[in-house]
This record gives sequence, structure tokens and C-alpha cells, in this order.
Amino acid sequence: MGLHTGPVLFQEGDYYGQTVNLSARIADYARPGEVLVTQAVADASHEDGIAFADIGPVELKGVSGAAHLFRAVREAREPRLRRI
Repeated sequence: MGLHTGPVLFQEGDYYGQTVNLSARIADYARPGEVLVTQAVADASHEDGIAFADIGPVELKGVSGAAHLFRAVREAREPRLRRI
């Protein structure tokens, strides 16, 4: 999966624009089961339990310049205590 944030154009039931294109290119680059995001998504995230591992700049097909990507990962949580 690939995620980027930014403006999009909604027209005739579909979304268009640079944000959509970059998200699609990131998704193409990602391996199965992997969630990759741009710096903008990592910066905007305030979700507990998610961390971002720096992948670095990546050249993506059809995108000018390198995109700095991060891998979204679940942070380790303490195991739940079981009542006895």
C-alpha cells in the first residue's frame, strides 16, 4: 500500500491529481503486506501504536525527483494481562 496526502480533484466519481499518482507509484514500489508513506503522511500522523521506519529517498517511475519514504510499522505493545 502507498499513501501520500495533498489536494485531489474529484470528477465524475473518480479522483485525479499528483497526490493520487504519487500514492499509486508508492503502492507499486511497496512489497506485499508493506505500507509505505511519504514524509507528509508521517508528519501528519498522530496515531498511537504506529511508528515510521525511514527508508530514505526512492526514485519512482513517472515521478520527478526522489520521494522520501517511510515504512509504517506497529509499535510493540505490552502483552495483555489475563485475569485469573
